[in-house]
Amino acid sequence: MLKLSTPSREPFWLDILAGVRIQFRPISVADMLVARAAAAESLGTKVEGDAPLDRSTTVAAGAAFTRSLALSGIVAWEGIGDAGGKPIDPNPVAINQLLEVWPAFDAIDRLYVGPALTRLDEKNV
Repeated sequence: MLKLSTPSREPFWLDILAGVRIQFRPISVADMLVARAAAAESLGTKVEGDAPLDRSTTVAAGAAFTRSLALSGIVAWEGIGDAGGKPIDPNPVAINQLLEVWPAFDAIDRLYVGPALTRLDEKNV
């Protein structure tokens, strides 16, 4: 049964790495549509007819999807600083730098993006 309720729009914290936690906005329908568009844009003209996509193309689309959701969802963080160790606030450049760190990207994908994609499968939890 699909249980309809008013979703929380309150930001929440996730522990991403040891000593690093990030506050995220819940993912909205609009965020999801923008992320889909980012994934489609990364595919660009690489899609020709019914030819199967190569692995690097599909990986790039998935990365664009996660990156888009992170850019729109990150509100605040703790334990992240510049090259000199001075704490910095999240901004698009810093978020993109963070997403180039594989363990951080992987954690954001698993802990923030993944649950939004599987919410219906898990009976709206």
